[in-house]
Amino acid sequence: MSLIPIPTDDEANPLQKSMFEHSKKILGRVANAVRVGSHTPKLMQSLFGFIVSSLRQEITENLPVRTKCLTIIKTSTLNGCAY
Repeated sequence: MSLIPIPTDDEANPLQKSMFEHSKKILGRVANAVRVGSHTPKLMQSLFGFIVSSLRQEITENLPVRTKCLTIIKTSTLNGCAY
């Protein structure tokens, strides 16, 4: 059980719903990190912008998106992330 409540789509306020919609459009889903971060919208907007831009190959020009996503999965697995 988390210490900070994770808002569902039904519980979200209008600003949170907007963030959730953008997350679904860009990433295909709403990660729990985005849901928890939505409690502080200004911070989450900055963080979300960083996350999206760091995954785009045309911006970073370092690694393909596939390699970045595999790195994220491997890191999550090593840290015992359950999802």
